[in-house]
Amino acid sequence: MLNRINPQVRTFKQSGIRKFANEAKSILGVINFTIGEPEFNTDERIKEAAILALRNNETHYPPNPGLEELRRAVALFERDHNKLDYVWEEVIITNGATEALAASLMTILDAGDEVIIPSPMYVSYGPMIEVCKAKLIPLNTTNYNLQIDPAALEKLITLKTKAILITSPNNPTGTILDRRSLAAVSALAKKYDLFIISDDVYSQLVFTKDYEMLCHDESLRDRLIVTQSLSKPYAMTGWRVGYVLADLPIARAIALMHAYLVAGITTFNQIAALEALKTDSTWMCDSYHKRRDLAYEALMEMGLTCVKPEGAFYLFPEIREFKMSSEDFCIKAMREYKVAMVPGIYFGADHNVRISYAVSDEDLTEGLRRLKQMILDLRKHDSI
Repeated sequence: MLNRINPQVRTFKQSGIRKFANEAKSILGVINFTIGEPEFNTDERIKEAAILALRNNETHYPPNPGLEELRRAVALFERDHNKLDYVWEEVIITNGATEALAASLMTILDAGDEVIIPSPMYVSYGPMIEVCKAKLIPLNTTNYNLQIDPAALEKLITLKTKAILITSPNNPTGTILDRRSLAAVSALAKKYDLFIISDDVYSQLVFTKDYEMLCHDESLRDRLIVTQSLSKPYAMTGWRVGYVLADLPIARAIALMHAYLVAGITTFNQIAALEALKTDSTWMCDSYHKRRDLAYEALMEMGLTCVKPEGAFYLFPEIREFKMSSEDFCIKAMREYKVAMVPGIYFGADHNVRISYAVSDEDLTEGLRRLKQMILDLRKHDSI
């Protein structure tokens, strides 16, 4: 019966991130830089809120778009923290940002549509688009210091283009899009009547004050879809709570798709999310900032080329000089030096590898020491 499965799904392969993360778990003593997951545990107050909700029998079906109290809290949080003016009816609580993205794409895409995404990009975007029988169009940013060149973007727009999807800070590079990049996306979306999807899951993990967000542009409101998650800023990856922000007509359409996909999000998890929004997690961002500095300086000492990330918790150094694929490089690092990373090929850049520094300080220091030894050995071998 395999030949009866959806042709798009038959072409899917396991996420490269999971592939390397799973093998890393099977190797004794490996330092794991693969998964973008905080090493911190969820705050006790958030856990206690969930426990209390369970004891109060908050275990029944929630409203499809989410608990009104949580939707109101999200709207208030976004107003106070990001100066965004959304009413609670324009908030949809989702099964993490992944479902937020999937529901949004399934809502706006027709067969044959095209979605432009700056590359390097997160690995899950492609399958989400392809299952809608649409096409991902990568916009190469490696020649522009990982920023968007307006002319290059406009050149990719066709009559089939439906949307531009951006992530800032970016996964896998940690780069923040500058004002010129955002202005290009804004102007061209309006010129060609396109949707913009802004995947803002790392917006609370930013190391610079010079951070612009497209959602601040009120003229984009009728075409902008913002996806967000509590996973990264609150160390809640396993809770699966995210949300969508969109202008009311678009939000209502996405809410319908969301309802048919997942019905609703676990009630007691939503109550825990209410507590999370009251919790100060800026100390986590401060910790990642320090680890960024430590890891970036270590890579510079190794003589590797790497754009300095301004957010998230990833580094994306080049390995071009070693004349090997990113997969071969990462396999060698993992199996021989016991430090696991993700090959850049999975993000659209085979001359790079992704390092997640969302690990303990001890693991970060030891993992970088092992990587340094590998680099020294490779250069020594090349010089013979």
